[in-house]
Amino acid sequence: MSVEIDVPILLDRHFPASAFLDLARGYEASGVVDYIQGWDQLTSWWPPYLWSPENAPIHAARPDADSFPDYVAMLSASAAVAPGLGTVISTDSIRRGPAELMQTMLTMANLTQGRSQFHLGAGEVKQCKPFGWKRREGLDRLEDVLRAVKLFWQSDEPVDLDGHIWKLEHASIGYARQYRPQVWGLGGGPRMFDLSTTYADGFATMAPFVASSPEHWAELVSSMKEALERKGRDPEQFSFGIYAAALVHEDGDVIERALTNPLISWCTAVMGRIIMSDWAKDGIEPPLPGNWHYAIKLLPLKIPHAEINDILARVTPEMSARSWIMGTPGEVAAQLQDYVDAGATWVSIIDMLPSVLDAEDGAKAPARTIEVARILKQQDAALDPAGDKTAAVGA
Repeated sequence: MSVEIDVPILLDRHFPASAFLDLARGYEASGVVDYIQGWDQLTSWWPPYLWSPENAPIHAARPDADSFPDYVAMLSASAAVAPGLGTVISTDSIRRGPAELMQTMLTMANLTQGRSQFHLGAGEVKQCKPFGWKRREGLDRLEDVLRAVKLFWQSDEPVDLDGHIWKLEHASIGYARQYRPQVWGLGGGPRMFDLSTTYADGFATMAPFVASSPEHWAELVSSMKEALERKGRDPEQFSFGIYAAALVHEDGDVIERALTNPLISWCTAVMGRIIMSDWAKDGIEPPLPGNWHYAIKLLPLKIPHAEINDILARVTPEMSARSWIMGTPGEVAAQLQDYVDAGATWVSIIDMLPSVLDAEDGAKAPARTIEVARILKQQDAALDPAGDKTAAVGA
């Protein structure tokens, strides 16, 4: 299975829709991007206190970090103007019912002629609690959704489901099935692995935030392949993806300055290791309690300024260095190739650097991402039929 490349489009409602569509066209024209992605969020991970002109030069054009678009709408439009790209929507299993979500999945699959992926997690408290949803129901709801999706896809009759949360009784959304959407698990933890290998078409997680090294990633892939085989499933028909937290720039000094920018430092503090106790494996004192998990604890709009500053003060240079895949496009591609060699079949290149660059430099970020994708694709093409790498390409 050759590696597939995904790129998120992070433009929000402060920008005209045409800018989003222009980026989609550009990624399609590159010939090295397979999917574009939208993160189904209502609230970002940054406290408004940190989103300031001093930290985010783009502040003048984007005065807040929470004005996310409806990515179903935006990716539907992009499918019309850039039909060569597939679409990925990463969302949770809480804020849409299984029937409504399946209806959206089937619609997007039709628009993209089957090149549509939905990555489902157990949810984040920042998307749930402020809006009346219960994050603690996330994994139960995820299991219900995955079971319901399978029933809706396979049955030509109304379906019943006695789930943890959802009870479906003689439910039908029709039987038109032109294209099958891909449904992946997103996140980490034993139950997520079990649900993904039982019901899903693939699994994705963050690197290095969860998969802290290629070696760790290889262990996760191996354990999931063993689980798939135990369940009578073919591991070669299952996808393994990483969301690569990256800082990409040809100037190392720009990256070094970015690592100390409070916006990047905040991501390091709250997500550098999603499970805080994992820092201990690297001999590092975590910046937050060992049982702290951003998806369960982070409510960025409620954190007092003094507490934010206190958390940032605990971020060390070593912690920053271990939280990001960073360097020139060639250096980043080489690090990502290590994850591909360790089992990744799908890579999302998430360059967080534009948030702290000036407008002119930030506008060059898509070209840097495309260059990373080009090198990865060339490296992939350099594999012989036996799977042995030939001479390095694009280094």
